[in-house]
Amino acid sequence: MSYPKKLSREAIVAAALAHIETHGVDALSMRTLAADLGVAPNALYRYFPSKTDLSFALADEAGRILLSALQAAAQGLTLLDAVRATAQTYLHFARTRPALYAVKMRHCKSGGEEPPSHAQVWDFVLSFTADLHTPWDREDLALSLWAALHGLVELDRADMLDGRDAQATLNVMLDVLLAGLASGLAAATSTQATPQGRQA
Repeated sequence: MSYPKKLSREAIVAAALAHIETHGVDALSMRTLAADLGVAPNALYRYFPSKTDLSFALADEAGRILLSALQAAAQGLTLLDAVRATAQTYLHFARTRPALYAVKMRHCKSGGEEPPSHAQVWDFVLSFTADLHTPWDREDLALSLWAALHGLVELDRADMLDGRDAQATLNVMLDVLLAGLASGLAAATSTQATPQGRQA
């Protein structure tokens, strides 16, 4: 059986991302995607044995798109400013590209197989906490920051903010979190500066 020369794994993923951004994640099927590409549905199975395999690839690509946006937002900023900028970018991504966010989160699971880009996003988050010398464990700190941000995004997606603007709520949340980080940094610096054997 011959396949159209234009068909490739990359072309299928690009078409699928465009489809879910237009019609929503649940509207995607191998048949509708094949129609978008102008090929027979069976042609897609050469590259993706199942819709689940395709969804996994979409989640990976969505993670790469998010990571690129986060990296661009943080570039050239001081550490705490970069934390603020990446949090704002994360919320913006979830609100302006909800289908990509949704498909990414469908494959975000603890202890299971995840798309490679998910680990890359997490490593990016950990890169912030690695440079934050606070009394807290760096992974606990990163997880706490992500949990607060993810919780806000999910409340916004579920329309549970009682009419409040998500961006304004994010700004308050960041002010509180960054004040806490600054306090932790100050405490760690004070402890390091205290002579050994003396109490601060």
